Amino acid sequence: MDKAAYHKRWDQLEQMQREYSNLPESGVENVEALHKMLINTFREFVVACYCDHWREAYRGDAFPLDADRDVLIARSIKAHHWTPGIATSLSSYDLALSLIDELATFTLTEMAVHVSYMNLQALPKADYQALIQPHE
Repeated sequence: MDKAAYHKRWDQLEQMQREYSNLPESGVENVEALHKMLINTFREFVVACYCDHWREAYRGDAFPLDADRDVLIARSIKAHHWTPGIATSLSSYDLALSLIDELATFTLTEMAVHVSYMNLQALPKADYQALIQPHE
């Protein structure tokens, strides 16, 4: 994935988080709410990059995984030996949470790390470094 695609993915996730948090696109006065939104966007970005990685790894298989949710279901089935019925009954958040060990140690591509650093500048430096460094 190129830089523009990572930026586009980040922007989509950030927009969803802004809407969820009822934050305007600019001029945010509530710094705490802004920081929380950015942290949540980064977490969603890690999940999205994780899904991109596994989608690419499974590409060409008989069962293409087009949606991020499909990837989370497949990885949860593999990791926990769940039946498809159990995995599909869970929310995407619960599926990601069930993969916390994999997500916590997932290494982002160099370009994804760069995009993360660029978009987390509103956080204190120590905070955004602590978020990103485990994924470098």
